[in-house]
Amino acid sequence: MIRSFFNFFEKYKIILFFFLTLISIVSLGKAFYQAQLISFDFHFSPTKLVADGINHYEYILDGNHDDGPNDKIMYDQNGVYAQGLFVILIPFTYLGWDNAKLVWSILNIILAILIPIFLCKKFNLSKFQTLLIVNLFLISTVFRIHIGYGQQTLFTLFFLILPFVSNSKLSIIFSGISFFKFNIGYALFLYFLSLRKVKNIILSTVPCIIGWLLYCLITDTNIIKNLFQPLQLLLFWDDEKAFPVTVFSLLKNIKNFPQILTLIIPLILNFIIIIYIKNFSDNLYKLSILCLSALAFMPHQIHDYVLLVPLLIFSIKNFDKDISKINILFIFYFFYFLRIFSLIYETQPWEFPYGLFGYFNNLLTISVISLNLFLYKDDRLKN
Repeated sequence: MIRSFFNFFEKYKIILFFFLTLISIVSLGKAFYQAQLISFDFHFSPTKLVADGINHYEYILDGNHDDGPNDKIMYDQNGVYAQGLFVILIPFTYLGWDNAKLVWSILNIILAILIPIFLCKKFNLSKFQTLLIVNLFLISTVFRIHIGYGQQTLFTLFFLILPFVSNSKLSIIFSGISFFKFNIGYALFLYFLSLRKVKNIILSTVPCIIGWLLYCLITDTNIIKNLFQPLQLLLFWDDEKAFPVTVFSLLKNIKNFPQILTLIIPLILNFIIIIYIKNFSDNLYKLSILCLSALAFMPHQIHDYVLLVPLLIFSIKNFDKDISKINILFIFYFFYFLRIFSLIYETQPWEFPYGLFGYFNNLLTISVISLNLFLYKDDRLKN
């Protein structure tokens, strides 16, 4: 079915590209409009506190985020990211809320177009394949939710991909900006572990260290105390609200399942992934698998499934392989089908990382990782 679709696409590509581009423009316009109305997840208010010399971690941990009239935190901007993100975002606070979310949404849209084009060029995809991938992404539900909610995932993804396309020290250092959002930086950490390059891990922590020290300087906070505050805040929110389903929470909720195994099994699975991918020379494949791993082992909302873009590029490039058809069905499920399910079940797409759908999505992701590990054969496989 998928092959027939792409054969049809190839035959009538000019007409289909015209309609796809029209749909993309409508989708992009809707996302941009939503961003001006919403942008709830753009962490403007915690950054404003930092710019004013207030430690936002302490502000929230002390119970000041109560949604009351004097609450300085807007919406659900929970501030769980690393210190460096708030330092980087400080210039936006001088624009005011309305102008800041306008500029941020434009930046997000640029990144949404730039990232797939950049990866396609680096991994030698044709112009036809590149245009197809960009359009398929721009019409996806995850794209519109990401832009509309003012998320930071595309921003961190841009830095995550750098060491997969360049071995320079500068790329390795800047890739550490992905650690600002811990559930994205997780993929980078696994990648450097697979390379067995401790030096790369150390170099990639430079942005986090600089961000941490600047944060402490701006907010006049003790550096040792502040070092652990992002973790404290993460655990605080974990107690307050349900997190999306991960491999860990999936195992944890199995009745009478030994608690020690909920820690050991994810570690073993990650070890298998690291050992397996180190033998492959295809960096696009590695990036795709590690982004999938981040989605399976770390808590993610539906907007974080923009991490499937590398897998989409890999699958279009290697469309002749059977695993690519499976991957595309998997991607289409998150990009488009969840929106259909949300209409059928009268719910919202961002609710799907939770409950029964959350468990199903997590098991599905683990299954796709397993299939890719065992079915894909790299022509340049290392001995």
